[in-house]
Amino acid sequence: MYIEEIILDGFKSYQKRTVIGRFHPKFNAITGLNGSGKSNILDSICFVLGITNLSQIRINKLEELVYKSGQAGVNKASVSIVFNNDDKSNSSPLYRDLDKITVTRQIATGGRNRYLLNGNVVKPIEITNFFHSAQLNVNNSHFLIMQGRITKVINMKPKELLSMVEEAAGTRMYETKKQQSLKLIEKKDSKLEEINRMLEEDIIPKLERLKKERSDYLKWNSINEEIEFIERICTLHNYNNLSSEISEIEGKINNSEIASSGFEKAISDGKEKIINLKKLVEEEENKLSTEWSNPLKTCKNRISDVESKFRLTQVQLNELKIDLYDEENLLKDHLNQKKIIEDKLNPCVNSNQGNLIKKSEEFFKLEKQISDLKEKMETNKKSLQGIRAGCDVNSINSEQKSLRQSLFDTEKELAKVSVQEKKVKMKIGEIEKKIRPLNDQIMKSSSTSSKHKPMTPDEEYQYLNDQIKKLESEIINLKKDAELCEKYNLEKRKIKLDNDSLEIQLQPIEMFIRTRQCIYNVENSNELAIQAHINEVDTLLDYSKAQKTKVKGSVFELIDYLDSKYSIALEMIAGGRLYNLVVENHEIGKKLLSSGLIKKRITIIPLDKIMDPSIPEKTLNSARTLINCNSRDDLRVLSAMDILKFDKELEPAIKFCFGHTIICEDENIAKMVTFNPGILARTVTLNGDIYDPSGTLSGGSVPNNQRSILSAYKQYNNLRLKILANNKRIEEINKILLDSGKAADTYRHSQIQLDINKHQLKLLEERITRLKEESAESKIDEYLKEIKILKNEHQELLDKEKCLKENKSRLEDEIKVFEDTKESKEKHLEEEIDYLKREIRDLTASYKNLEKMTSDTRIEQKALRTELDQISDLILEKTNNINEIRQKIEDQNEILKNFQSQLNESKSSLMKLQQQIESSNDIIKEYKSEIKKIEKLINSKQIENSKIIHLIKTLKTDLLQKNKLKDSMSRRFEWLLDKSFTSKIDLEAHSYKSYVEKLEELQNEQISLSKNVNRRILNLYDRVNAECNELINKRDIVMKDKDKIEDVISDLDQKKRQALENTWRTVNSSFKSIFSTLLPNSTAELVPYFNPETNVESFYEGLEFKVGFGGIWKKSLTELSGGQRSLLALSLILSMLRFKPAPVYILDEIDSALDLGHTQNIGKMIKNHFPNSQFIIVSLKEGMFNKADVLFKTELINGISTVSRIENFSNESELDKKLGDKNETMIDNKVRRKNK
Repeated sequence: MYIEEIILDGFKSYQKRTVIGRFHPKFNAITGLNGSGKSNILDSICFVLGITNLSQIRINKLEELVYKSGQAGVNKASVSIVFNNDDKSNSSPLYRDLDKITVTRQIATGGRNRYLLNGNVVKPIEITNFFHSAQLNVNNSHFLIMQGRITKVINMKPKELLSMVEEAAGTRMYETKKQQSLKLIEKKDSKLEEINRMLEEDIIPKLERLKKERSDYLKWNSINEEIEFIERICTLHNYNNLSSEISEIEGKINNSEIASSGFEKAISDGKEKIINLKKLVEEEENKLSTEWSNPLKTCKNRISDVESKFRLTQVQLNELKIDLYDEENLLKDHLNQKKIIEDKLNPCVNSNQGNLIKKSEEFFKLEKQISDLKEKMETNKKSLQGIRAGCDVNSINSEQKSLRQSLFDTEKELAKVSVQEKKVKMKIGEIEKKIRPLNDQIMKSSSTSSKHKPMTPDEEYQYLNDQIKKLESEIINLKKDAELCEKYNLEKRKIKLDNDSLEIQLQPIEMFIRTRQCIYNVENSNELAIQAHINEVDTLLDYSKAQKTKVKGSVFELIDYLDSKYSIALEMIAGGRLYNLVVENHEIGKKLLSSGLIKKRITIIPLDKIMDPSIPEKTLNSARTLINCNSRDDLRVLSAMDILKFDKELEPAIKFCFGHTIICEDENIAKMVTFNPGILARTVTLNGDIYDPSGTLSGGSVPNNQRSILSAYKQYNNLRLKILANNKRIEEINKILLDSGKAADTYRHSQIQLDINKHQLKLLEERITRLKEESAESKIDEYLKEIKILKNEHQELLDKEKCLKENKSRLEDEIKVFEDTKESKEKHLEEEIDYLKREIRDLTASYKNLEKMTSDTRIEQKALRTELDQISDLILEKTNNINEIRQKIEDQNEILKNFQSQLNESKSSLMKLQQQIESSNDIIKEYKSEIKKIEKLINSKQIENSKIIHLIKTLKTDLLQKNKLKDSMSRRFEWLLDKSFTSKIDLEAHSYKSYVEKLEELQNEQISLSKNVNRRILNLYDRVNAECNELINKRDIVMKDKDKIEDVISDLDQKKRQALENTWRTVNSSFKSIFSTLLPNSTAELVPYFNPETNVESFYEGLEFKVGFGGIWKKSLTELSGGQRSLLALSLILSMLRFKPAPVYILDEIDSALDLGHTQNIGKMIKNHFPNSQFIIVSLKEGMFNKADVLFKTELINGISTVSRIENFSNESELDKKLGDKNETMIDNKVRRKNK
C-alpha cells in the first residue's frame, strides 16, 4: 500500500483545489523555494494521519490550517489521500478487498472536524485503527523523520538508544505493561494485607457479636407474641366501653334538641313584638315625612340658595374692591404726573414771554451788525485789490486814480445816502399814516428762519387728521381680535368665580375628611391635634406625589362604589382601615417610617406582605341560597368586592379591608346569615349594624342626615374634577389669549392714541379759531415792527452818512500819503479783513443759537401743554370710574344685608321645624329603645340557642367520631365480631387493671430489649457470614493469580532479552551497511555501554555509537565533523526503519546539514536498501532529488502555492533539461532573497 495521490483544497497556502500526483511507489522528491509550500504537503499527510501534536505541523490550533485562517473567503480546509492497495500482501487486513482507499479529513473555521473513508463519514477512531494496522501511527512515528530529528538522535544517551532498539523490537510496550503489572501487584499485595487485617480485626469479631444479637432478637420476638395476646384482651375491653359511651351521647342529643325548640319559640314571639313596634315607628316616621318633610326641605333649599347667592355676592364684592384699589392707584399716578408737568410748564411760560420780546430785538441788532460788517469787509477787499494792483509806476498812478475814484464814489454814495435817508423818512411817515406792511423786509425775515420754524397750526391740524384716519383703519382691522379676547377674558372671569364657589364648597368637605381621618389616628381629637395630623397627612401626600409609583395613598382615596346607599356599610366594614396607607411593598413602608415624615401613629399596608381574609365564594353562595337569592341581580346579599371599583394591583389591600364581611339588605337577613351553623360569617346591614358569629352586635341605626366618609370623599372628588376641568379650560383660554394678545394690545394702544389725537385735534381747532379772531391785532403788531425797522434803517443811513463823510476825509488823506505808506496800508487792510471775518462768523453763530433757542422753547411748551391736557382727561375718566365702582360696592353691600336678613329668618324657621321634628323623634326613639331591648333579649336567646346548637353539633361530631372509631376497630380487628373467638376470652377471670399492669411490664421489658435488638439481625447475620466466606475465597484466588503472573513475567523477561539481542544484531548489521554506503571507507556499529563506576560492559545498561575510518576506531563522537555525525544518526534511523518497515516513509530536509556528495549517497542508499517502500522526501539539493523517480516542484504565485510534476528521468542532464530555465530562476531568486 502506497500513496498514489494527494488532493488539497483550502489547506494552508493551497487556496484552490490542487491535485498532487501521481506519486511513484518508490522514490518521490519535493523541491521548491523556501515558503513555496513544500513542507505544507508533508503537513497535509500528517493532518490526514491524525497528528495530535500540532507544533510538528507548525500551528497552534486547527483553524490555522485554513487558507489565511478563513480571512480570504475560504471557510474550510480539506485534504484527501488516495492509497493504492493493489499489493494485498502488504495491505491492512481490514481493507484487503479494496484496490484504492481514499481518506479525507476536513476542518472548518468554526472548528468542525470530520473524516471520510471512501466518501463515507466515519468516526476518528476508525481512521486511527486503519492507520495503526498499516504501521502508520503518526503520533508514535518511526516512518516520519522531520527537521531536527537527526540532531536529537546524535545527542541521545545510552539508555535512550537502547529504548529505540526496544521500540523497534516491539518489547518497549511489553516493558511498559510489565511495569504497570508490577505496580498493580504491589497495590494488590497491600489490598490483601488490608483484607487479612479486616478479617482478623473487624469481620470475625463482628460475626461473633451478631450471633449474640441473634439470640436477643429471638427472646424479644417471644415477648412480642405475649404482648399481642394481652393487647387483644384490652382492645375487647375498650370496644365494650365505646359502645356504652355512644348510647350515653345519643341521650344527651335528644335532651338538647328539646331545649333548643323552646328557645326558638321564645325568639319567634320576640320577633312578632318587634314587627308590631316597627309598624308604630313606621307610622310615626310617615307622619313626620308627610307633615314636616316638605316644609323642612323647602326651608333647607331656601337657606342653600341664599347661602350660594350670599357667597357669590361676596366674591363679586371682593372683585369690585380690587378694581377700586387698582383705579385709585392709577388716579394717584395720573395726579402725580399732572403735578410734575405743571411744575415744568409754569416757570417755562413765565420766563419765555419776556424772553421772546427781548430776543426779537436782538435778532434785528445782530442782522444789522452782520450787514454792516460784510459791507465794510467788501470795501476793504476792494481797497486791498487796488493797493495790490499798483506794483509799478503805472500801477501807482492807477492806484492814485482809484483812490480818487473811491473818493468820487464816496461822495456819490454820500449823496445817494442822503437821498435814501429822506426816502426812509417819507416811508415812516406813510406807514404811520397808513400802517402799510413792508413786504420786502417780511420776505427777507421769513427766508432766513424758514428752516427752523415748527409746523403751523394748519399743518399740524392736517397731520393729526391723517393720523386719526390711519388709527381708525387699524382699529377696524383689530376690533374682531379684541372682541374675541374680551369674550375669552369674560369667560375666564366666570370660570374663576365658579372655581371660587367650588373651593368654598370644598373646604368644609376636606375639613370633614381630615377630621374623621385623625379621629382614628390622634389620641385627643382637639383642634391642635387635628391640625397637626392634617399637616402630617399633607406631608405624606407630597411624598406620595414624589413616589407616585410606590406610595398609593389612603384606602378611602383608592376606591369607588356603585351606589351611595352602600357607603355606610362599607365604612363600618373597613373601620379604621379606611385611613391606612397603602404602599407597593414592605421595603417602601420601611423607608417611609425611617424617613422621619411620620410623627404620629399610622398603619401601613404593604401589597406584597398582606394576608387575604376574604370570605370563600362557597360561603357566599350558601348565604345567597339561604335567602333564595339565586340571581346576580338580586343584591340582598353580596360581597363588598362586588360593588367596589379599584385598580387591579390594589386587590390584596382591598380584600384585606373589605373582604371579611358580607353586606345584607336588612338586619333580618344579616341575622339569618350570621348565625346559620353552615355559614357563621360576619355581616353588616346598609344602616351600618354589624353582626358577628360570636354573638356581638355593634353599630346601631345611623341617622339619614349623617354624612359618610366615603360619600364625602366621593363628593370631594367630583368637586376636584370640576375644578381641574375649569383650570384646564383657563389654560386653554390663556394659550388663545397669548396667541391673540398682541393684536388686542395693539388695538388698545391704537384706541388710546386715537383718543389722544382726537383731543389734540379738538384743541387745535379751538386754537385756529382763536388765531383767526386775533388776525387784525397781529397785523397791527407787524406794522409797528416795520415802523421800528424803518426807524432803525433811518438811523443806519445817518450812521452811514457820517461814516461816508469820515471816509471821504480819510481818502483825501490817504491819497496824499499813499505812495509813502503803501505796504503798511496793505498789511493793515489784510488784518482788518481777517478781523471782520471773525466778527461776522461769531455774530452769525450767535444769531443761529438765538434762533434755535426760541424755536426749542416754543416746541417744548407746546408738548408740555398737550401732555397736560391728556393727563387731565385721564384723571377725569378715572374719577368717574371710581365713583361708579363705589356706587356698585354700596349696592352690593345692600344686597349682602338683604341676603343676611333672609338667611337669619330662614335659619330661625328651620330651628322651629327641627324642634317640632325632635319631639316626634323622641317618640320614635322610645319605640326603638323598646325594639333594642327585645332584640337584645332575642340576641341572648339566640346566643343560648346557638350554644345549644353548637353543643348538639359537637355531640353529633363526637358521636360520629366514636361510631367511626368503633367501625374502624371492627374493620381493624375483625376478631371482635367473631363471637366464637371473643366467647373464649374470659374478661372476668382477671381485672382490666391486672391486664394493663401485665401489659405494661411486658412492654417495659420489650423497650429495654428494643434498645439493643436489631430487628434485621437474622438477615444481617446470614449476609455477613456469606460475605465473610466469599472474601476468604477471593483472597485465596488472588494469591493463586499472583503466583501465575510472576511466573509469566519471568518467562517473558527471558523472551524479551532474546528478542532484544536479535533486534540489536539485525539493526547493527543494517547500521554498518547503510553508514558505509553513505560514507564510503568507513564503518559504524552499536556496542554495549561500559559503566565506569562498575567497570562492567552490559547490553542492558544501554548502547553507544562506535565509528571507524580506514580500520581505525574513533574514541569519541566529538572527533567527527557535523556532517559525519548527521550521517551516523541518519544511518541508525534508517536501519531502524529497515528492521520494521512501513509502507510509506516521509523525510523533511534531512540533508540540510550535508554537502552535495553525501546527499547523492543518500539517494543511492534509498535505492539499494529500501526497494519495497515508498519514500516522500523534501529537499533543496539536486544530489538528493536527482535519484528520485518522480520530482514535484512547488512555486508561490500571488500568495497561492502550485505544484508541477516531473518524472521518468535517469540522469542529471535529463533533469536539467526538464527543469530548464525555471530552476535557474528559482536559484537566482533564492540568492537574491538571501542577499536582501
